[in-house]
Amino acid sequence: MPHPLLEVVQLLKEGSVRTAYHLLHSLDYDRKTQTKDYVFADALKKKLDVDYIEQANVYLGKYDDEEDSQIDIFDALAKVPVLTYSYQIGNPLLAQYITESGLADVAYMDLGLGKGSQAIAVMKLVAQREHPPEKFTVIGLEPVPASLDAAERAIREAGKDLPFAVDFVGIDKCAEDLSWEEWQDLRQCFGGKVTINAAYSLHHIVSEPHEGDERDRVLRQLYLLNPLGFVLLEGDANHNIEDFFQRFHNCWEFYGTFFDIVDGVNELTDAEKVALKVGFFGREIEDILSEDEMANRHERLEPLSVWAERLVRAGFYLKKEIPNLPPVNHPTLAVRQYRGHVGVEYNHRTIVGVLAAQVDKYDLLHKA
Repeated sequence: MPHPLLEVVQLLKEGSVRTAYHLLHSLDYDRKTQTKDYVFADALKKKLDVDYIEQANVYLGKYDDEEDSQIDIFDALAKVPVLTYSYQIGNPLLAQYITESGLADVAYMDLGLGKGSQAIAVMKLVAQREHPPEKFTVIGLEPVPASLDAAERAIREAGKDLPFAVDFVGIDKCAEDLSWEEWQDLRQCFGGKVTINAAYSLHHIVSEPHEGDERDRVLRQLYLLNPLGFVLLEGDANHNIEDFFQRFHNCWEFYGTFFDIVDGVNELTDAEKVALKVGFFGREIEDILSEDEMANRHERLEPLSVWAERLVRAGFYLKKEIPNLPPVNHPTLAVRQYRGHVGVEYNHRTIVGVLAAQVDKYDLLHKA
């Protein structure tokens, strides 16, 4: 017998909107014990009923009690192994690109800086290398001013204990919002000495109708920075499509798997697991499912193979093999090398991946 929510979607596909509506509103799922069903039902209610009012903002968690409201979602997210493995692969690659250049003055560009924790981790890895640079500039793109300020403080504080001078350039924009003049300034100041990191950020780029592919445009601008290397971390799913029914299926499979992974993390409390599913992944599911217009949705994962094609189209070449992969001591997780990327798998299904790319200097010289 099909899952009731899948039955709702099938009724919608058949055009039986009223029947789907009544079935959906007859379902009652417990937020703590039936979290996947609760979150997906909530997203479908938002889609079908413009008068539906949430109990609270999904991103903030829909918390029922004081215990839940005190949970730091991002601290909890750091305990999810499929994500931590991707950083254990990506961060050493970034440090390798930086130190192998042999440059005394280098830059690290983060396209989704957040509060700077990954930038600090990369700085510390670089400091451990045999010949670290003399100057390390962090270029942080972060559209939330409070996060950008917090990141700058944390990065400058961490830099006090490192064997090189640390500078910071903060940009309160996303990459797709940079002007031609701002890209020019970045090329003049940091071209040829910057290493670029994009960890779970580029899938938010939205292409407006009739304006071409914004993701390809951003990747080409990054290529023209002549970077030492470019590391991309992304989920392996396809939500960047107009077909709602295919999008629902892809979303159900992808986030259902993530919920299973979260349930298996012993380091998370039950309250943290619910907070992650509802407050973090729930927000993404709502964005993917409840918005009809393509331009209104920001959670637009694409398969890793598509990102590989985009990088090559922009002019990059992919690192064929990523060495020194972290050992995995987990019954259901694996790290596997593919041509052009490394996948972090759960039960033999790739969930997230790491792509490493470089610039062909000869090609850049003759085609820029």
